[in-house]
Amino acid sequence: MDPRIQYCVTQIEHKILHDSDDFNTHDALIQELAQDMRMTRFHLSRLFARDFKYSPRDYIQHNLMGRCALMIAHTSQPMFSIAIDMGFSSQQAFTRAFTRYWRISPNQFRQAHTLYIAQRNKEAEEHGHAPLRMDTPVRIKTLPHIRFWAVRYEGLSTQKEVCWNDFQRLVKQLPAEMSRGPYFGLTYDTPMFVPQPFMRYYCGVLAGPDSRMKPKEAFEITLPAGKIATTKTECLAQEVSLLYDNLLDNWLPQSGYSLRASCLAERFDEIPLNWDKQRIRTRLGCWIR
Repeated sequence: MDPRIQYCVTQIEHKILHDSDDFNTHDALIQELAQDMRMTRFHLSRLFARDFKYSPRDYIQHNLMGRCALMIAHTSQPMFSIAIDMGFSSQQAFTRAFTRYWRISPNQFRQAHTLYIAQRNKEAEEHGHAPLRMDTPVRIKTLPHIRFWAVRYEGLSTQKEVCWNDFQRLVKQLPAEMSRGPYFGLTYDTPMFVPQPFMRYYCGVLAGPDSRMKPKEAFEITLPAGKIATTKTECLAQEVSLLYDNLLDNWLPQSGYSLRASCLAERFDEIPLNWDKQRIRTRLGCWIR
C-alpha cells in the first residue's frame, strides 16, 4: 500500500475510533487529510481507490458505524445522546444511517447484543466453562496524553503474536533505552462486529524525543488523556478477546461508567514474543467516562 494512503487510513481510524468527535464531518476530515498529503481531494480519492477497497468517505463511514455499534452495545446511553456524540444532527438521522449500514435499527441492535450475552453466559454455565477472570480488580486511572510509534497490521483476530513477532524487527532499529519498552497494543475490532478473519491491530512503543529516530514504516499516534479502566492478568494472545468480553460485558455495565472510545489497549513491560505459546503479563484497558 502507498505509504501516503497507509498514513490516511491510520489517521481515519485514530480520529474516528479513538479521538474526539470533532471529525465526524466526512468532508472536513477528507480535506484535512488531503492538506496533510499536499494533494487535492480528487487525487487522494483516486489513490484510495487504487490501493484500498474503500473510498475515503466510505472508510470514514465504516469506522463511524463501528464506533456507533460499540457505543450502543456497551453503554446504556440513550440513542439521542449517542447520535449527538457521534456528530449526527438528530436521532432520526442517526437511526437512518445506522439501519442502512447494519440492516438493523439501533434499538434492535442493543437488544440483540443483550440476548447474545445472555446466551453466551448460559452456554458457558451449561458446559461448565468458567469465564476467564482478571488477576487484579479493575482500577480507574487518569492518564496524560501518550505519544508512541506504531505499525498497523491486519490479520486473524486470534493471531496477535504474529504482529508482535514481526514488530520486533522495528524495535531492533531503536536505541537501547527505547527498546526496553513499555509496549502498547491497540485493537480496533472485536469478533462480534467484524468477520473472524479481519482484525486491525497496532503494535507500538513510546515515542522518542527525536522524531528522526522513528522507523520509516511506523506512524506516530497520540492516545488521548482521560480515564481508563485497567486490570492486569497473565494470558495467551488468543484469550485476550475473551478477557475484553468480561471487561465490557460484565464489569462495565455494573460500574456506573460508559465506554468512551471504541479502542481497547494492552500494555506490556517487555515485547510479547511467542505470545501464542506462553502466558505473558498483560495490562488491559478501555477508555471510559
